[in-house]
Amino acid sequence: MKKLLLSFAALALTFWSGAQVICAGVSPNSIQGNYQFTWADPASGWGTPDFLIPGTFIQDTLMIVDDGTPGTNAQGNPISAEGCNPLINNLTGKIAVIYRNTCEFGAKALNAQNAGAVGVIIINRDPAVVSMGAGASGVNVTIPVVMIQNTDGLLITNEMLNGPVVMLLGNKTGLFANDGGLTKSTTLISKQGAVPSFLAQNGTEFNFDLGTRVYNYGNQAQTGMTLTATVTNPSGVVVYNNSVSNISLASGDSLDVDPTQANTLPQFSLATYPSGRYTLNYTLALTGADDYAADNSMSTVFSIQDSLYSYAQLDATTNLPNAGNSYRPSTNNQTYSVCNVINDAHASRIGAEGIYFSATTSTASGAILTGEEMALYLYKWEDVFVDLNDANLAFNTLTPVASGYYYYPADLQGEVVLGTFTTPVVLTDNQRYLACVQTVNLNLYLGHESNTDYTWNYNYYAQPLTPNESDAAYFAAGFGADVPSSIAVRVFDANNIGLTESKTIDGVAYPNPATDKVTISVKGEGVANLSITDISGKKVGTHVLNLNNGSADVSIANLEAGLYIFNVVLENGKTSQFNVVKR
Repeated sequence: MKKLLLSFAALALTFWSGAQVICAGVSPNSIQGNYQFTWADPASGWGTPDFLIPGTFIQDTLMIVDDGTPGTNAQGNPISAEGCNPLINNLTGKIAVIYRNTCEFGAKALNAQNAGAVGVIIINRDPAVVSMGAGASGVNVTIPVVMIQNTDGLLITNEMLNGPVVMLLGNKTGLFANDGGLTKSTTLISKQGAVPSFLAQNGTEFNFDLGTRVYNYGNQAQTGMTLTATVTNPSGVVVYNNSVSNISLASGDSLDVDPTQANTLPQFSLATYPSGRYTLNYTLALTGADDYAADNSMSTVFSIQDSLYSYAQLDATTNLPNAGNSYRPSTNNQTYSVCNVINDAHASRIGAEGIYFSATTSTASGAILTGEEMALYLYKWEDVFVDLNDANLAFNTLTPVASGYYYYPADLQGEVVLGTFTTPVVLTDNQRYLACVQTVNLNLYLGHESNTDYTWNYNYYAQPLTPNESDAAYFAAGFGADVPSSIAVRVFDANNIGLTESKTIDGVAYPNPATDKVTISVKGEGVANLSITDISGKKVGTHVLNLNNGSADVSIANLEAGLYIFNVVLENGKTSQFNVVKR
């Protein structure tokens, strides 16, 4: 087993931009393959090795840490395995396995290092990975540190009960003789994760270019490699299948395959797009066996459906945007927003009625989401610019066209919820829009998608996708093209907007939150019935309202603090529903 950090200094510098950094299972067979991960980057204050240097890696047997603390944590894991105190077990020559929960990442890693560990794997408490801050101790950590998601951690720790588990952490460039590969960050994918069917009626309305960068990570030259791209439709039928053959690369070299190069793949477009989930897959084949084949294929999905416009992939079960990681700006004092750009030649076919999003709070803050107010905005983005390279790119002319508020009925940590606009709005063709969810809570983190990497799309098309806002300053790239916001605009067929308006009316209560009394304002007159339910669905009050100019006062003094749902029914049968928070 390799137990020391190795450096292959003779490898060409061309690898530095495409170095293959991995967290991979080696043995037994049940845990082999690449895992999603983040790593402690020395550029962020850690004293850890730089995985961007080719050949910098460790490979060894795993061992769970033990600091002697009794009990189990909220996730059901031993508190002793959080490694927050000096360890009582000897980890000499082992990769330490540690659960995330309370103390700083740097402190955990330093305790493992002091016990002899050659590397650290931190298992997140969530089904995602996050960036790891160095904290006060990270600068003294000189061994590699990575984080994996909890589901992968469970797979690995369960296998550890059966015997030794070996993993490789770091940069495998030059480690194997025959080793071709692909990366997410150098691959063209669908322009969106969720495309409304109203905007994808044929191949001229929805299409995208295909391409990727082919790497030879091995220390031997390769000839006759073949790159194949396929797209499978919702019925499982391959509807696109094209290849580029006879790719030859020297050791340490790479080749771009895209429409700007000599080697190219045809554009993806179909005459019609049945609704459902499509899978795009790139596969690289060597003439012989690949010594490390785990990175020879790259797969992503996109969905055609009637109700969502999103850059995030949709969950296969819920058909709502995936929300893998939650982020907020490192320096933020007032407002924080995540946004989606909408811009389509046929946008007048759809209307926007709300935004799906997710949020979390940090455990350390003690904050919960119950009653939390989230502001929703849809702007016409009227600054005139061509692309991201245009000097006129700005966020100076954002004209509100729709807005609303969402109040959390419970502590729905990380769950995708829907906030609706007060009034739905039909969009305009070829008009750039910005749909945003905003919070003023400095303890709130908003969801971002961890499976989609738009880095090459971002560079290739040069269009803003998921900007964000911090203290009134907007950033076109958000937190990066590899972590698009996991928000989705809920859309509807503009031809049917009248059906929705005929059954419901706009309504609002103010002040909101309130203490003793609220004023209800709806688009209606005369007598109306109000029913009030709590978040469990229990009816806690009824009132008969006499609307004067659409308004009536309601006492809420007898209600306990919390969130309530107000349902107003007019004599003509029209209804309005909105949330009210009682302080």
